[in-house]
Amino acid sequence: MKILSKLMLLALPVLAACGGGSSDQVCTGGANLEKNCVPKTSHALPEGIWNGATTSGLAAQTLVLENGEYFSVYTSSGNFVWMTQGIVTAADGSFTDPATVALASSGALIAATVTGSFTAKTSLAATTNVNLLPAVPPLVFNGTYNTVYDTPLAVSDVLGTWTNPATVTTATTVTFAADGSLTGSQGACTFTGSVKPRSTGKHVLDGSLLFTSAACSAGNGVAMPIEATVINGQLTFAGVTPQRSSAFVLSATR
Repeated sequence: MKILSKLMLLALPVLAACGGGSSDQVCTGGANLEKNCVPKTSHALPEGIWNGATTSGLAAQTLVLENGEYFSVYTSSGNFVWMTQGIVTAADGSFTDPATVALASSGALIAATVTGSFTAKTSLAATTNVNLLPAVPPLVFNGTYNTVYDTPLAVSDVLGTWTNPATVTTATTVTFAADGSLTGSQGACTFTGSVKPRSTGKHVLDGSLLFTSAACSAGNGVAMPIEATVINGQLTFAGVTPQRSSAFVLSATR
């Protein structure tokens, strides 16, 4: 029994050496039973609503969903300039999307790329390079996290008719009913659709549009999924067809 007790005492330090570490580390054992730990790679996404401006003076709003899909809308004096859409991947606070699509104010869809970095629920910096010839300056965006993203958005929050300010070139009107259905127009383009709260409980409405006029860039009878949000009294919704052949942005106030 004395020999067994000594063996158990000798074993205790070895067992203790195998403990410790945390769930955010990856640990391996060395030849001498020492433990080597390194931080796990974080693939957390820059989820949220980010408001700010580009270095060229454009106002910018970016929505990043929990699945990595994002929409960034850039405006000047309320007038639409660019919208970008895609899906980001992230590692340790940096993110990228090599297959962005950019919608220009002319209605053209252009390939682009996005890279950037973020601090969760604090700040985000992104650079978008649009593949145009002759080259255009990159969109360099710096934004801060908008905590309204963490509050639900309901259909009741958007009921009624929204229009764009008189300073915006293209006339826009959209009307929401209590059941989430909507009708609207942007210039000569008319559409119907519906929205509902996003299941994550964030400040986002999921929806779809059906374009009902040949004046719409997507074409008459084309359907498009959209995401909508309301920030500081401004409704913005944006969408891209599944084929990424057409995109749509609308901003309005009530």
